[in-house]
Amino acid sequence: MSRLPLLILMIFAASPALAQTFSLDNIRVFAAASTQPVFQDLTPKLKHLGINLIAVHAGSATLARQIEHGAGADVFITANDKWMDYLINLNLVQTDTRRDIARNRLALISTQILDLKAALPHLKETLNGGRLALADPDFVPAGRYAKEALTYLGQWSGLKNQLAPAKDVTGALMLVVREAAPLGIVYASDVGRSDLIKSFALFPEISHSPIVYQAAAIKGAKSPALNAFLAVLSGPEGQKAFAKAGFGPSYD
Repeated sequence: MSRLPLLILMIFAASPALAQTFSLDNIRVFAAASTQPVFQDLTPKLKHLGINLIAVHAGSATLARQIEHGAGADVFITANDKWMDYLINLNLVQTDTRRDIARNRLALISTQILDLKAALPHLKETLNGGRLALADPDFVPAGRYAKEALTYLGQWSGLKNQLAPAKDVTGALMLVVREAAPLGIVYASDVGRSDLIKSFALFPEISHSPIVYQAAAIKGAKSPALNAFLAVLSGPEGQKAFAKAGFGPSYD
């Protein structure tokens, strides 16, 4: 058992009233769509700490703007630090709680058995008139990373008219799974979210900015379990859940 759960259990034993507070404590998390499998795994484990997790998943840009307009979030988790900076500039984040919690890679996927590593330099030919699914490159971190990677590979300008933008990375994944697009660009952690994905290839890390996930508490959030929840994310239990879902370690 990690030190954090043990410490909390010791506190519960010493103070039944505090234990009751934790047993009723809700944490409302606005988290990047790609983290959904992580919180599906963590939710029952967090209940043992008295934390009832309420997770809202969408693109980081969508969530940041919802928080900007008063949505009741306790914690924001983004796939791009620029959206954390955006909320910090609006004085909406408890800056001392900001931390790196995971890393990711960018992947090209297909429901067909293909040599996608060989296809990376020749996507237009591989698409053969089809469309390339990706998260909206104007707003969503996964889409921005995809644009960077395609630009680095010298293919962005030639593919702009064959894109199938989705509202978030899960939407891009579903376009490929439903065969509305023959190829898609998602996170490496998304590859295992559907058994229908038969082929994938990772983009070179040098082709895009580092994909770093950050978490922080929102100004005004006063949950007694807030610090405990953030500690779980960056601690052994949280890192185990991220690794199980295909993410890399935080290095924080």
